[in-house]
Amino acid sequence: MDAEVAALIGAAVGSLTTLGAAFVTGRTAARSQYDQWRRQHRRDAYVAYLGALHDRDIALDAVFEALRPERPDLAAVDERVAVFVGLAREVHRAAEVVLVEGPDAMVAAVGGVGRASGERAELM
Repeated sequence: MDAEVAALIGAAVGSLTTLGAAFVTGRTAARSQYDQWRRQHRRDAYVAYLGALHDRDIALDAVFEALRPERPDLAAVDERVAVFVGLAREVHRAAEVVLVEGPDAMVAAVGGVGRASGERAELM
């Protein structure tokens, strides 16, 4: 009977050990998948933000180009300013996502870009 009890206790300990190892492995895999998902969301937010900044800067260049002639076509300037304003709004929308998804360092960087953008907008 002692051998049967020892075998039963051994099987129980082995089962608990296997269960514990499976739990730890599952938690580690879940954490790894979550970290990957988080990185992907951050990456997507950063790409959208940088793309919006790029498009807005191109639109600002177009405004400056329209203002270059001695007698600029004011209708063309107004049209390009309207495009610039729309793209500036897209930058702000993309920045909001970065502020939610990004770490503190990114929040500070986006804040700096936002202040610089505000200064550019005052020029307009």
